[in-house]
Parts: sequence; C-alpha cells; structure tokens
Amino acid sequence: MATLKEAEGLAELGLHAEAWDTLDSLPAVERVMPSALRVRIDCRSHVNAWRDCMEIAKFLRHGADLNRLAAANFYLELARFCVEHDELAAAKEAVRDFVDTLPDAPRELMNNPLVKLLL
Repeated sequence: MATLKEAEGLAELGLHAEAWDTLDSLPAVERVMPSALRVRIDCRSHVNAWRDCMEIAKFLRHGADLNRLAAANFYLELARFCVEHDELAAAKEAVRDFVDTLPDAPRELMNNPLVKLLL
C-alpha cells in the first residue's frame, strides 16, 4: 500500500508523475491532509495540474505557515506560467493571491521582479 512518505520521496527525486499517482492511491482521508496537498502542489507543473492546484492553494492559504508558504510559492509559479503563455490578467491575479496569502512577506519576496512587474 502506498504511503505519504513514498510520495514525498518520489517528488524529491523529481518523479512527479509517480508521486502524483501515489497520492491518488492513498486512502481518501490521507489524500486531503495538508502534508499530502503540499506534495501535490509541488508536483503541479510537472503533471500539468494547474487547475487542481489552484483549488488546493485556496485551501492551504488559510492554514499554518508551512501551508501558506506552499500556496504562496504555487501562486508565484502560476504567475510565471501565465506570463510565459501571455495571460497577463491571470498572472496579475496570481500575484494578488500571492500577496493576499503572505501579506507580511519578507521584503525580498515583494521585490521579486515578477511581483513588481505585475502589481
């Protein structure tokens, strides 16, 4: 039977699709745990699951600091993805979500060129 530790290990090795599949095979109660959602959100771009992870980020952004940081990182990656695909309105929304998720973000994060460009 698959475990969260297995999914974490696969993600750390860069085996994102395998990690995603491992998470899918966990019992339902374990799949919705914040630790499992953080692994899933880390695999997002590698398995082209941006929409799924947008929902996960909405959940994580209201949790503990570690969860909020995972959501904020997702929003920055989403903004980059949107810029690369000429979707500037969506990129700006992702940056606003980043700022809303970490309103007290360290100054160096707020000085990120992508954040400054889109705010």
